Amino acid sequence: MALYMLMMLIAGSCYGFVSPILRLGYAHGFSASVMTNIQYVLAFAVLWIIALVTPRGAKISGRQWLLILFVGLCNASVSYCYYRALTVLPASFGIILLFQFAWMTVVLDIIIKRQWPNAAKWTGLVIILVGTVLAVGMKGGEWQHIPLWAVGLGLLSALSYALNLYMSEYNDPAVSPQLRSALVVTVAMLLIFIVFPPGSTIHAMLHQPSVYYWGGWVALLSQVLPTVLMLIAIPRIGGRMAGVLGTIELPTAVIGAWVINQESITWLRWLGVLLILFGILVSEVIRTRPKLQHRERRPA
Repeated sequence: MALYMLMMLIAGSCYGFVSPILRLGYAHGFSASVMTNIQYVLAFAVLWIIALVTPRGAKISGRQWLLILFVGLCNASVSYCYYRALTVLPASFGIILLFQFAWMTVVLDIIIKRQWPNAAKWTGLVIILVGTVLAVGMKGGEWQHIPLWAVGLGLLSALSYALNLYMSEYNDPAVSPQLRSALVVTVAMLLIFIVFPPGSTIHAMLHQPSVYYWGGWVALLSQVLPTVLMLIAIPRIGGRMAGVLGTIELPTAVIGAWVINQESITWLRWLGVLLILFGILVSEVIRTRPKLQHRERRPA
């Protein structure tokens, strides 16, 4: 269990570095549609190479095919809704909306499994949400004149991410995670091409070689590593726990902005980072430790 929790934390941390690197890509003249498309194209190529040289595992059943299609749809929905919302939303407010996935995964767990979380879970979740507001460092004036449709898209990106995390719990661990990752990214890429036609991306690939550098980093950190790690870890730890552990993304994003973008971080934002990490400890790590110790003693 501890290994799979660590894998989920690494996956969430990878996502956190995407935003700082995207800013550098934008600074080099690449649009949001180009950066979105190139990450899927490169991830598609890398994941299929990996899938073809690794064992395929068990045969994919009809139910698992439907799950792959659904997770791919959620993957594409997160990218489109979030990037579209950020065209008019302040980046900090967009992050707040996206991070509503933390409580949405808990609600999904309540609805589907009819299991009410304990006090530690709720306490940790509240601490994480408070930490999120502090960590993004949003100023009061940024709340004004925000279009409702953009807020709706931001919340839809959060719901899509929550569904992505939660439904990944039902993946068959016997199926190769490399093959499943390649299929999920393929579905997502084809759907993204509908809303972001690849013409400008093809032009950039032919005439702007640096797109491979920036796109490669984004592909690695947003599609290749997180997708593989999540598809291995979530069936073992469950979608609810994955939703909480995934909030490590924001502290990583703040650290990435500080290190990569040389962004000045106020003490309130650092406090928010610490609160998110503490919330994860309260909700999952501290609560899980007795269970892990009990499992270790059982065979004896």
